[in-house]
Amino acid sequence: MSGMMNTFIGGESASTPEKSQGQSQNDQCDMFINVVYSGHKGKSASQNPNHEWFLKKRKFLERKGLLRSKSEPYIPPYKQRRDEAKAGQSSSTVSSTEGSHSQRPRVSFKHDTTRPQPAQVKPKVEPGVRRPVSGRCSKHSRKTRKDKLLNPAVAGPASAQGAPVPGDVSDSNQRAISLLDGLNIPALAPALINPSKYAAIDCEMVGGGPKGQVSMLARCSVVSYEGDVIFDEYIKPDQPVTCYRTRWSGIRPSHLVNAMPFQEAKKQVAKLLHGKVVVGHAVHHDFQSLAYVHPPSHTRDTQKIPLLNLKGGFEVQQMVSLKILSKAILNKVIQTGKDGHSSLEDARATMKLYRAVASDWEKVLATGYNFWGVFKGLTPK
Repeated sequence: MSGMMNTFIGGESASTPEKSQGQSQNDQCDMFINVVYSGHKGKSASQNPNHEWFLKKRKFLERKGLLRSKSEPYIPPYKQRRDEAKAGQSSSTVSSTEGSHSQRPRVSFKHDTTRPQPAQVKPKVEPGVRRPVSGRCSKHSRKTRKDKLLNPAVAGPASAQGAPVPGDVSDSNQRAISLLDGLNIPALAPALINPSKYAAIDCEMVGGGPKGQVSMLARCSVVSYEGDVIFDEYIKPDQPVTCYRTRWSGIRPSHLVNAMPFQEAKKQVAKLLHGKVVVGHAVHHDFQSLAYVHPPSHTRDTQKIPLLNLKGGFEVQQMVSLKILSKAILNKVIQTGKDGHSSLEDARATMKLYRAVASDWEKVLATGYNFWGVFKGLTPK
């Protein structure tokens, strides 16, 4: 409700009646007062429910110590930590009866040196056994473990390496040996090995996509049973290369300038491998890079042949790299230098590894014996 009221006030001068009668109209004093009133009052800030809720919430957080009060100056977090550390050092000399609880400095035991520390016992290290590197035990130290496998002489006794020695064979290896001995491999009929039906393959990949996470084929090498080259070509991927992985693949941009297109290389390799027994190390990665499927009955993966692990002195279920297997069984060092790996060298090493156990392993496969199924207890013997 609002409106306007006009009020008139007329006044006379304070003179005698006779004089006032003779006064002119100009001597009179007239006054108009305009009063504007409104019956509606706007909401103040304190009556706003949202603002009231905000103020209550702020006071609650200030009481809990979770929010700094407006009256308190702002102190950066690093200064707060520094002041708390100083207060913790000085609080050890303050009596428990001095001052109120709220005025006592906060005690920090994070860097408290007054507490008695447990005595540090240095581990006993046997002669010839290397100590852990960078606080990691020798079992999980990648560099130390690699040195042990490549050069067992620097690692001390064989029992410290975890390698099977007489009287110290692991349970899994003992079980594998007993299963293979139960077959009596020497008494089995010799399997017919036709060298012309065997081929070894190895591929090198480069990276594509974001951060080079997608593996793409860049080189493929196929060798015969004797190690002769059947196919060795650089291959240009269908997608742009974002990471050449030169340290491992050995591929450089110049290698792919006039390289064979991927689709053509895929057809040629598939034609060469058709009907052959393909040998490879972790060969499923090579087949995946070629978008190729090969029959499992005609595939020999040197990473999953128990005879190779037993021959090299490793756990039967351990996935040993090609480099370590070649050093342990063939006494040959591969994949060295800064130029990266060579798929041709890896393919030849893979075929040599397989030939070391080919006669015995082919005898086992010829009987139809499912070694891994029996070893893992999945199928009856």
